[in-house]
Amino acid sequence: MAITNFQQSIWSRKFNKSLKKITSLRNHCDFKYEAETKNAKEVKILNVVRPTIKKYVPGTKIDREGATDGSITLKIDQYHYFNFEVDDVDKAQSVPGLMEELTDEATRGLSEEGDKYVASLVKEGVEATDDTKLGQSENIIALNKSNAVRTVEDGFSYLYENDCKPTDTYYLEVAPKPFTIYREALTELSTNNPEILKKGAVGKINNAYVCIENLLPKSTAEDAIYNILRTNKAIAFAEQINKVEAYRPQDAFSDALKGLYTFGALITRPKEIYVIKTAA
Repeated sequence: MAITNFQQSIWSRKFNKSLKKITSLRNHCDFKYEAETKNAKEVKILNVVRPTIKKYVPGTKIDREGATDGSITLKIDQYHYFNFEVDDVDKAQSVPGLMEELTDEATRGLSEEGDKYVASLVKEGVEATDDTKLGQSENIIALNKSNAVRTVEDGFSYLYENDCKPTDTYYLEVAPKPFTIYREALTELSTNNPEILKKGAVGKINNAYVCIENLLPKSTAEDAIYNILRTNKAIAFAEQINKVEAYRPQDAFSDALKGLYTFGALITRPKEIYVIKTAA
């Protein structure tokens, strides 16, 4: 039979399901362009160049310059799906709730694809060799108690120098291993502040919500983890289709389920990201 692990003669009523991935990379993005992508494959994001500020001398002619602008394109070009079935015999001999459990796992798997894509954009930016290279620590850091806070402060220094404001919303996304060190540097705990919990964070360091992430990008060549300090406006994310449909296949006695997830993401404000490279 197709799904023997769920038959009552072998397993108890408790599901032996895998742990959820600890991740929220996509949730920390900017979704303001999503409405514009509902009926389009892409959305053009315009940006203007600040006019030159010149000194005025009374009684003299002033110079005039033409307005200039630029644009970047957020494409909805990521497509993922699942499609599975549960045989009626397997379903009858299995613990009640099998279909629901599989649905939950499959849907969660789709949503993780969004997080993986965000991670891939950051990895590409860290390893770029041109002017698109993201701000980052100069070397791979052997993180310890004495330098943990300094690594975050260096990140904030970079962001503030690039005109990020103290009032902006910041996330420090760290892998489980470095978090065990950063934990002692938390200036505020989620257990003491419900607002931190609402952000999916475990605490704060400086002005950043600290979140544990299992899908952060890694560099195999450098054996490093790319921990991310960013504002919630640094990366744009848009979902277009996120649907699940149940059906009965005509050529089988089974219940089937299929799900489709399409989305796109783009680093729109690269100067609002700083990557802390720590040893893996």
